[in-house]
Amino acid sequence: MISIAVTGGPSSGKTTVIDKIVVELRQFGYNVIVSPEMATITINSGILPAGDNAINDVTFQQIILMRQLVFEQTCLMAAKELGDNTVILFDRGTLDGYAYVDKDKWDYVLESQNQKTLNLLANYDAVIYLEGKENFFTTENNKARYERSADEAKLKGEKVLQSYLSHDNLLIVKAQEQFEDKQKNVLNIVENLLGNPTSLKEQRKFLVTDVDVDKLNTIASKVVITQDYLKEEDGCEYRLRKIERDGDATYHYCQQRKKENGLREVIKASTIDEGEYNHLLQNKSLEFATCVKTRYSFVYNRQYFRLDIFPDNLMVLEVNVTKENPEVSLPEFINTVEEVTNKEEYQNINIARRRQQEYGKRKINSN
Repeated sequence: MISIAVTGGPSSGKTTVIDKIVVELRQFGYNVIVSPEMATITINSGILPAGDNAINDVTFQQIILMRQLVFEQTCLMAAKELGDNTVILFDRGTLDGYAYVDKDKWDYVLESQNQKTLNLLANYDAVIYLEGKENFFTTENNKARYERSADEAKLKGEKVLQSYLSHDNLLIVKAQEQFEDKQKNVLNIVENLLGNPTSLKEQRKFLVTDVDVDKLNTIASKVVITQDYLKEEDGCEYRLRKIERDGDATYHYCQQRKKENGLREVIKASTIDEGEYNHLLQNKSLEFATCVKTRYSFVYNRQYFRLDIFPDNLMVLEVNVTKENPEVSLPEFINTVEEVTNKEEYQNINIARRRQQEYGKRKINSN
């Protein structure tokens, strides 16, 4: 079991990064518990630290700290029952409040809750600090954010970092031009904390004709993914995912934009509830079929593998090469016939488009 606080300044990408970690780790069989950002929950409930009807800033920080401590204990209790294969992710830690009041007030907040800085730091096995980038600052993805400029957000981020400098395992992730690179860096940090190999940027795909499922079941984590695409707007693609494992389901939303080089840039990614998933599904695009696949995720010979098996027995193997093993080493229990890394027809969105076209042709012929 490991507990990780993910923190940083406003618009540094904490929530999106956490969602990526959750999806990746759950696919590899980890139990993942996420403690949400308490300030956002509190502000959205009507308890405000600024503006009209705001409460005293010290009282606000007392409320945040008190609520977070309770929730952290709740997560820890659940994690102990789930077992060693559990990761707890905290969207901000207990010391983030230091960025929003001066030192004397923060010392009073800690004293009022009978807490000391070093004791709070000891609650986390690691702290991952995300650097923000000024041109990424926005209030659109979090209406509870009350910083109104990139400069203000930068100052808050610097104070947040100061509050965690005494942690023995503070890991700083630099801002990147491509947010996907930042996500990959954080995911590598988490994988290393779990004792897993470091993934490189290179990903390759292979077409599979045969697999030893019995062998696969002994080493892989299995999930069923239902993927839908919503109607495109403003040049962006919108994807919904339902991921099922052992009778449980999680729901995920992703907004991305296709770049000139053919790759896709993630604009927003988040975990949503079933109600929001069903509501968004009403805006499903008729251009794409619903894509259902069984995904087997596993580590073999210090490399990461994902085998997607579709209902018509189309099988695609993705390989993420690692620093520990940079040469692709395919498992002997999977028979591959062709590398399809750069073939767009094997991208999920194009598989869904092609299947919808085939369905339309079959419908016309049946009439």
